[in-house]
Amino acid sequence: MAKPSFHLLGDLEKQIMEIVWKQEQVTVRGVVEILHKKREIAYTTVMTVMNRLSEKKLLTRKEDGGAFAYVATQKRELFMSRASENVIRGLLSECGEVAIAQFVEALEDVDPAKLALLEKKIREKRS
Repeated sequence: MAKPSFHLLGDLEKQIMEIVWKQEQVTVRGVVEILHKKREIAYTTVMTVMNRLSEKKLLTRKEDGGAFAYVATQKRELFMSRASENVIRGLLSECGEVAIAQFVEALEDVDPAKLALLEKKIREKRS
């Protein structure tokens, strides 16, 4: 069975956010230099995506010596937690029992240690 693919961010958005989370504060030029190690990419493309991430409130920017410095508005773990919560709540709201049934079906491919954690969380919720 093919592994499912789900993205909270587009590929370039994810690459940029991973750089920002690692570097903590970056400029467009700094991100372009890092991305150039793996592929060719235009400065304007990176600038556009970083501006959009700023509009989405994932980055904040401030002027720093004539260039904008970008900082993530939240840590990676918090972003992943909130985004996954929104996705799960949306699926439950839209699909209800079908979403729960599909989630249970997907568990057959999950690491037993993660299943044990899930069981623990369910027990905690019940008590």
